[in-house]
Formats: sequence, C-alpha cells, structure tokens
Amino acid sequence: MKPGDHVIWLRSPGRSFLSGWRLQQVPGVVVRVGRRRIRISVRRGDNEQVVNVDPENVITDEEMK
Repeated sequence: MKPGDHVIWLRSPGRSFLSGWRLQQVPGVVVRVGRRRIRISVRRGDNEQVVNVDPENVITDEEMK
C-alpha cells in the first residue's frame, strides 16, 4: 500500500449490543502509510476529512476483486 492508492475503510458506527453491529464501507485515498496506522482521505457528504485507521480495517482495490 502506498500514497495515492484507492482503498475501502470498513468501520462500525454503532458499537452497542442494543443497536447491533453495523458495517459501513467508506471509500478513500491513502495519504500516508505508517507502521501501525494508515492515514486516508475520505468524503463525508460535502466535506473531505483525513482520518487515521488501523491497517486491518482497510481493503485495497486488488483485494476486492
């Protein structure tokens, strides 16, 4: 994985036993790759955010095919 790669971030916005586990797929672009964290740029509505994510929660385009 390198900067500029397109990825899909798997996140769970609801982490409650009452509301259940939901899996959300958020497309993004890699900004920086570190040992334990990956920084990706994602679009949420009209805003663009840069978030730090765990590499285990990211799927590359090659893994999706």
